[in-house]
Formats: sequence, structure tokens, C-alpha cells
Amino acid sequence: MLTTIVGVVVLLGGLIFFHELGHYTVAKLFRVKVEVFSLGFGKKLFSWKLGETEYCLSIFPLGGYVKLMGDDPYKGVAPADADRAFSTQKLHKRFLIVAAGPVANLALAIVLFMFVFWFGQPTPGTRLGNVTYASPAWQAGLRAQDRIVEVDGAKAVSWSDLEEKLRAREGQRVELLVARSGAELRIPVVVGKMRARNEYLEDVEVGGIKGMSPVPLAPMIGVSDPRSLAFQSGLRTGDLVTKIDSRSVALYDDLNEALAADWKPGKPLVVTVRRKPSPESKDEGVEKSFNLTLPGTPDPAKVGYFGVAEALGIFPSDVFVLKVNPESAADKGGLKAGDRVVRIGDEPILNFETIVDRVQEQGPLEPPVRFVLERDGQAITLLLKPVPTEQEDPLTHQKVFRYLVGFAPMTALHEPDLVKIQVRQPIELVQRAVNETWSLTRRMVVSLSKLVVGRISVKNLGGPVLIASVAGRSLDAGVIPFIQMMALISINLFLLNLFPIPVLDGGHLLFFAIEAVKGRPVSIRTMEIAHQVGMVFILMLVGLTLFNDISRIVLH
Repeated sequence: MLTTIVGVVVLLGGLIFFHELGHYTVAKLFRVKVEVFSLGFGKKLFSWKLGETEYCLSIFPLGGYVKLMGDDPYKGVAPADADRAFSTQKLHKRFLIVAAGPVANLALAIVLFMFVFWFGQPTPGTRLGNVTYASPAWQAGLRAQDRIVEVDGAKAVSWSDLEEKLRAREGQRVELLVARSGAELRIPVVVGKMRARNEYLEDVEVGGIKGMSPVPLAPMIGVSDPRSLAFQSGLRTGDLVTKIDSRSVALYDDLNEALAADWKPGKPLVVTVRRKPSPESKDEGVEKSFNLTLPGTPDPAKVGYFGVAEALGIFPSDVFVLKVNPESAADKGGLKAGDRVVRIGDEPILNFETIVDRVQEQGPLEPPVRFVLERDGQAITLLLKPVPTEQEDPLTHQKVFRYLVGFAPMTALHEPDLVKIQVRQPIELVQRAVNETWSLTRRMVVSLSKLVVGRISVKNLGGPVLIASVAGRSLDAGVIPFIQMMALISINLFLLNLFPIPVLDGGHLLFFAIEAVKGRPVSIRTMEIAHQVGMVFILMLVGLTLFNDISRIVLH
């Protein structure tokens, strides 16, 4: 809560201050008298007078204002001060004073991105956290923990960089330079077609290599056979392995490596795990240690894709069922929490992604899908008929059509390998910051157009509660993520204030544009009506965003 409060104060306070500072600075530049500089609206909490300007902090923090002499058409201006009134300035000066606020937010975003690129933000690197068995990536020769260095001679530093280099190469053969265990390999691979989300969170088909991911599996295990050595030693489904003897375990691959390195028939091992009260619990659980004695050399028939851990009866948790939805096809068909999905049809199941793919493929077909499970060491076959279901995408809030059987996996993921990309050359630093600001601005404009035509749901809009939540989470993540979020919202404010709505800067700029065309100012009556309409629109927008904020809290 404290982080959220601090984040909101710094975020909104900083953005409002720079916005109003833009108006203030250009007004002073043109010698227009600034009567009040306020952070916030409504009743003044405290204020002080410095020179001819009163500086104050007001009770309602979602905004601010600069009160210029002569900006109120209902108040006259003393003849002696006429040359310093806003209303008496030439049109281009009034235009620049009003435009200075949004422009200040845009300039602030560029400066903030310069900080981000100077210090560097951790981003997923090109190390493969996971490679799906029998996938195109696996068949090409890629393996977990490989690091892709180049694509056809072009360096790839981050995962987004790698994706961008493959995106337009569908059907083409590329050569990957891969770093593996201190050596470099050149691996040719044909770029296939993948479903992905574009920058507007829409599902699209792009070039990519299916089966590779930067996100590795955490060492959460499943034990489905009570006769196995793992079960008899006390290990259970949902345990998160943290150590094998004194060797730390962070990834599921570490678990297999530690077992393979220490495997000597008859050798005693201490396996330390973190056990939750239940697999679904958010409690981190308590640490427990279990002793087991390694059997003879692992039987090759029992060592498959899952590694030597399989010989002990240990499997990765994401092929186990975490929970079954009541009244679903899975529930009615007899699926239970703790079951291990072994095969769907004749295809072995090695991860949850394979389950999803098979269900989507076989769902439209007439016969039910044959699930082969292991439960308490026994093989069980269930026939489950996937149900065509319309769902709301949690990111885009658009309706999507999927085939579901109604269960969730016990997937546990680890943080991907991160790299920090820093730019220290001044010219390149400015270019990167400007390009990032332009890219995000363009993306927001396109998103707004998609919102207007209904391709993006209005449920994506957020208000003060969402801003507070995002501010708190980004500050928890570190100073650089917070600065990046501040830059993003500063661009939002730049665009929002350019909307041609009379109560916003964009409304005033619209009036000035009309004045330039007509040769005379817009009438006071027209401005009154426009302001009333604009205020209604703003109140409706605030109401909608607050409703969305409350809905997110209630639903999630």
C-alpha cells in the first residue's frame, strides 16, 4: 500500500508538474502574467506567493492548472495590464502557450527513455529456457539453455530482437549461431508459421520457430506412482525442489543435471523441497528435506524426454492436473486433480502446450478425445468431448472461440534469463529515446482508432485505480520499470490533452484553429455550449474508467 501511494504521488505529481510547467514557461517567455500555478484542482491545501504568481497544492490530485491573466472571457483586464493578458496576445502566441503543456509531456517521455536506455532495463535474453520435445525447434537441434547469438550473421541481443528477425522470414532457411556449453554451433532451421500477438495484442500469424521459449520450467515436480522411489522417500506432487544435497536447484533442467552428476548406485541423496499447504495455495510453504538412496544405473527404457528424474518417478508438474472445473467435460468424464496426462490419442504428452494443441485439433471432430492418464501408478483411459466455448481474452477483452475440456495444469515457470541493454553514446541515446517515444505514440494512436471502430474493447480503458495499481507494481519492480511506466503515461497524457474536447488543451487549440480560418474568435456562447458538451464527455469517460477499475478488482 505504501509503495502504491508513493508511486501515485511521484507519478501523477511529476507528470502534472511538467505539463503545467510547459504552459508556465512559454507564458513567461511571452511575458503573459501567470496568476496561479496549481498542482491539483479544488480547494487549496496550502499555497505561497512568489513574485506575481501564487503557487498552490489543491485537494483533488488528478490534474492541475496554470491561471493566466485574461484567460477568463467574463473578467476584464485593467488597461495597464492589457499587454500582459492572455486574451490580448497574438493567435500564434496563445496557440503555443496552450500547446506547450502536451508538448512538455512528450519531451518528458523522451528524457525519461534516455534514462531508461542509459541505465538499461532488464529484458528477456536469447537463452532458450525451454524447447518442446519433437517440435521444429527440437528437430532442428536446439536445446534448453542454448543461447542464440546471431540470425544469418545479424546479432540478436534480446528475445524481442530475435522475434523481430524471424517475423518476416516465414518459409525461409536461416542459420542460427548458437552458444552451448562454451562452444559455438551453427544450426540451420526453416522458419515456420506461428500464432502470436502483435503490438496491439491482436492474434496474428508470423514467422517464427515453434517450440522454443525464453521461459524455463521451475523445478516443481509431480509424482504419480506411489511405488516409485520418489514417492516412497516422501516427495509429493507440487513440491518445489530447491537443493540436491548442497547443490542449488533453480530450474527443472538443474534438477536433472544435479541428479545425473551425482548418480552413483547406492549413493544417499538429500532432496530439499519447498512444500505448500496445497498446490493452489499462494503461501510459499515450508522447507522440508527427504533422504533417498539412488538405485542402480538408470534403465535407459525409463529415461526419456523427462531425463534421469523420470527413473525415480519424478516428472515436471505441468503435465499434472491442478484442478478440474465443476460440471466441465473433464469433471463429468472422471478427470481428477493430481492426474498425470500421459498421452492424448497416440501422442505422448510432454508439456501443457501439447495438450492445448491436441484438444484444439481434435475438438471439432466427432469422436471424443482419448486421454491416457496415470493415477496412483495405474493407467486410466478417459474419453472427453471438448466443448466449444466463447471466452473473453484477458488481455484484449475480445471474444475468442476455443475448445475446452475444463482443467488447469500445475504449471510453474521460472524467470527467463535477463540481459541489460545500455546505450551510452549520446547521439544514439537520443535517437533511441526519440524512436521509442515515436513508436509508442504511433501505437497508441492506432490503438485509439481501433477502439473507436470496436476492434479493441473499451474494457481496456483504465482510470485512477488502474494508474495507482500500475504505479505501485512498477515501483516494486524497480526504479527503471517505474521510469518507463512514467514515460508511457506521459505519452498518454500528451495524446489525451490533444483530444478536441473544449475542457482539454486540444479543445482550446481547436478554437484557435477555427479563429485562424474565420479571422475572428469563436463566440462566447459557442464556447459555453462546447464546454458543457465536453464536460459531459469527460464525466462519462471518467465514469467508464472507474467502472472498469472496479470490475477488475471485483473479478480478479
